[in-house]
Amino acid sequence: MAERSTTSRAIAAGQLPAATAAFIREQGAVRGLFRDPLVEVTHALRTDETTTKRRLFGGTRTSVRTVEMLLTPDLLVVSYRDGARDGEDPAAQVSFHRLYQIEFAPLPSELLERAGGAKVAVPAGLMPLTSTPVGSTQRGSRMVPLGDGPDAARFREALLAATERCRRGAGA
Repeated sequence: MAERSTTSRAIAAGQLPAATAAFIREQGAVRGLFRDPLVEVTHALRTDETTTKRRLFGGTRTSVRTVEMLLTPDLLVVSYRDGARDGEDPAAQVSFHRLYQIEFAPLPSELLERAGGAKVAVPAGLMPLTSTPVGSTQRGSRMVPLGDGPDAARFREALLAATERCRRGAGA
């Protein structure tokens, strides 16, 4: 059985590792963003998810997965990387979500409606996120580790407020 723990803290865009910042800029350009998203960051949160697995032989294995969420006036940038690496991570991932498209239900609303308005429980420390990432043609859902500390609560509040502002501005 694996034990998981999350720690979250507010950061500034300038506190991102250089390799991560370069990767975000590069992927933004590849996906058609016409400006550097890191320049407009208003809120940022780093969550380290530590997983400890007990093995039958050889003791325990610990891995750290780092998720950085960056909020701009119109985008949410979510970056996943190996938290134990200081430099480039070949398995790093980043996604860009337009705020007016984001839903915070664990499943897309159309699926919940088909299920008769069913409710899905969300584990503590996770944030459900449904949207069509920039550069993608398919809508997807995921659970983003957010943590449950005061920095995570402030980030969630800022994200919800920014999402509502964008929806009102987009006429949704």
